[in-house]
Amino acid sequence: MKIALTGTPGVGKTSVAKKVSKILGLEHVNVSKRALEIGAAAGEDEGSILVDLDILKEDLEKMDNIVIDSHFAEVFDSDFIFVLRCEPKILFERLKKRGYPEKKVKENVEAEILDYCLIHALENHPAEKIFEITENPAEEILSIVENPVREKSVACGGRTQFLTEENLTLVE
Repeated sequence: MKIALTGTPGVGKTSVAKKVSKILGLEHVNVSKRALEIGAAAGEDEGSILVDLDILKEDLEKMDNIVIDSHFAEVFDSDFIFVLRCEPKILFERLKKRGYPEKKVKENVEAEILDYCLIHALENHPAEKIFEITENPAEEILSIVENPVREKSVACGGRTQFLTEENLTLVE
């Protein structure tokens, strides 16, 4: 089984991926770390590792029983794609506490408001394989993996609506 956990930086992907992988007995694969390990790191941009997707895709295709953890995990072939979501105000504060530059904070909050990761997941996978997670992420993921009903997938509609005037003031 391959599970992809995606979402904008700061939504909790790594914490959730570690918990889910431990409970399910799967290997946690942090894509940035994996890129460095296998020589797929192609450089750096504003503190983020740039990766060679072709090398990473080939590497991850050979692996099974993994939880893929990355803000672009949706580009990899997976059985389940979970898009973690976070209220923009909370995300804004988390990224500020991490010391992100103001421009980067606003870019990531704007991506969350505009459903960037969800849309990108839909460009790469059928909607039935994609699940939007907003609360109790580890528990919700485990429940879906155990019983993957279509009604919980984004094929039956999204769960969030962060495009509000109030949230847009965060990125002005």
